[in-house]
Amino acid sequence: MRHPNWIITIIALFTFGLTLSAAYWQFQRADYKRTQESQYLSMQAEEVVNLNDTLDLLSDFEFRRVTAEGVFDDSRRMVLDNRIRRGQAGYEVLVPLLLVGSSDIILVNLGWIPRGREFGQLPNIDMPEGIVSVSGTAVKPGLGALELSDNTLDGDIWQNLDLERYRSLYSLDVLDYVIQGDAVNGVTDIFERTWATPSFGILKHFSYAGQWILFSLLTLFLYIYYGFIKQNETQEK
Repeated sequence: MRHPNWIITIIALFTFGLTLSAAYWQFQRADYKRTQESQYLSMQAEEVVNLNDTLDLLSDFEFRRVTAEGVFDDSRRMVLDNRIRRGQAGYEVLVPLLLVGSSDIILVNLGWIPRGREFGQLPNIDMPEGIVSVSGTAVKPGLGALELSDNTLDGDIWQNLDLERYRSLYSLDVLDYVIQGDAVNGVTDIFERTWATPSFGILKHFSYAGQWILFSLLTLFLYIYYGFIKQNETQEK
């Protein structure tokens, strides 16, 4: 009985092990995303956090429902570009809120507005000057758009919500969270404030894992068929 040579065997074993490792990694990612989804659902069900109470900066209140009172600083707003909704380009406008009774500052996402005919053209936004109340969900921002150059901002227009860059530019030590506003007292109602539920992509990782398992089984099949069955059939002839 003929056997495949050792080089083919090593290649087959390496490929088989690599594809199984990739499948295992995808299963691990699915478990991690499932944990995130569970955390999101549990946080949404928790009691609303009042950020004006004693704020423990070490606590994690991502995805929690929050309320806050403070004063907006519209001179340091951030306008996120290329936010697409229903196929239409627009902006999301974020403004820092100085919390009443503390020195803490948090960015508030006022919502989405469609882009005007010209880049950077924003409608008039009436901002209150006194103390306002805000309610919404606290989230930790991540980088979104692909940065194709170092020119990542143009005036108020930003390509990504980069808190480190924002802190450096305005010398404001904002918190690591952003409030996705549902209700913002005293701010014009031109904003759309419907926020999509986070997509954790659990099924995507299971799909990728299944593909890697198929690759590993295909590798095993080809190794057995051409290394043993086919060679011995040829030898018998």
